[in-house]
Amino acid sequence: RRCTKSTLVKGIDIPEDTVIMVDVMSLHFDPELWGPVDPNEFYPPRHEVKRNPLAFMAFGNGPRNCIGMKFAMLELKIALCKLLLNVEFSPSSNTPKNLELTEIFVRRPK
Repeated sequence: RRCTKSTLVKGIDIPEDTVIMVDVMSLHFDPELWGPVDPNEFYPPRHEVKRNPLAFMAFGNGPRNCIGMKFAMLELKIALCKLLLNVEFSPSSNTPKNLELTEIFVRRPK
């Protein structure tokens, strides 16, 4: 996105025509939003708590969010169901404790 008029956000001056990008990776791993359990740990009960809808922005937000979001979510759910029905998951001795991620255009393992 591009800033259409100069503005001040939390003490930061953003001049007009500045290109702005949300740091989604930091947002998705913010302990204040996803705590009290470490956001890097697998902990499904954390999703029982109501949060701000902007706390998870995998597909962007607003009028220009991803047009393929509904299809991608449906595809993801079907793939997950097929995996859970047909594959048994167990950690190996080579399983890393923390998965390091990097984000350029898409998020992927480092």
